[in-house]
Amino acid sequence: MNHRQHSEPDSFVCPNCGADVSEDAHFCRACGASADSGWDDGDWDDYEEDEDDFDYDDYLRREFPEHAQPETRPNPRRALTVVIVLLLCLALLLMSTLVMPF
Repeated sequence: MNHRQHSEPDSFVCPNCGADVSEDAHFCRACGASADSGWDDGDWDDYEEDEDDFDYDDYLRREFPEHAQPETRPNPRRALTVVIVLLLCLALLLMSTLVMPF
């Protein structure tokens, strides 16, 4: 997005993004650069964050441990119970079809 415009007499061009900035402004309304930051002319267009490496849940656990959700690990007992129940249901279904009178 190009903010380059014709400068008004009582304004200057932001060295960061090229937008007109009023002489009495404390920061650029277009990009946020300010006199405190030295009207930073850093090139943020080349900045790319690798989102695949960021683990938001891990970030929350580290930064806010008092609000972190406990990590859930698979429970082998529960998986075994589910398998047994499914096998029992399958066995009952097979038995009912074999014993069913015609």
